[in-house]
Amino acid sequence: MTLNLQYILDAVLGVAVIAWICYRQMTWRVVDPARMWRGPLIFAIIGAGIIVTGSKTITLGATDIALLALELVVSLGVGATMGAIAHFRLLSPERAAAYEAKRRPGRNGEALPALEYESRTSWVGVALWIVLIAVRVGIEIFARHLGAEATASTGVILLVLAANRAARTGVLAWRLEQHRQSVAALAR
Repeated sequence: MTLNLQYILDAVLGVAVIAWICYRQMTWRVVDPARMWRGPLIFAIIGAGIIVTGSKTITLGATDIALLALELVVSLGVGATMGAIAHFRLLSPERAAAYEAKRRPGRNGEALPALEYESRTSWVGVALWIVLIAVRVGIEIFARHLGAEATASTGVILLVLAANRAARTGVLAWRLEQHRQSVAALAR
């Protein structure tokens, strides 16, 4: 196997994304559901774009589609687990003020709802990333053995990442809403 610039670029991009996401698992981040949906959307659009523009050189066969489906299911499961294990804490007034100072108003200039919480998944979240990466590498090796080259594309990797982040965000947003409802019920 020869090393070319595309492989090196893919590896550097992959390591950068993994490092960024692991860092975010370890640090407390403001829970801003509107902002949290942007990442999965961007990853999905770029991933689909790469797949569509690369479709002249990459053909999706039945094996590719089956392996992609398997990868997406695993990614969604890991993302949902990340959302389920996330820890919440109240946002300090200083941190809330600093975040609000950088926040842009809504599309029509209306004020956005106040943010009250921050979250993180810590080392368990990092461990789940390692599991997802191991599954991804295993599927890619298996796919190459079967001759399913499309699963190794950057577009597929970004779609898997988008699915993971979307599942995490969905579960996290749901849990936060459940928490808010229980706090409101107790206040009555």
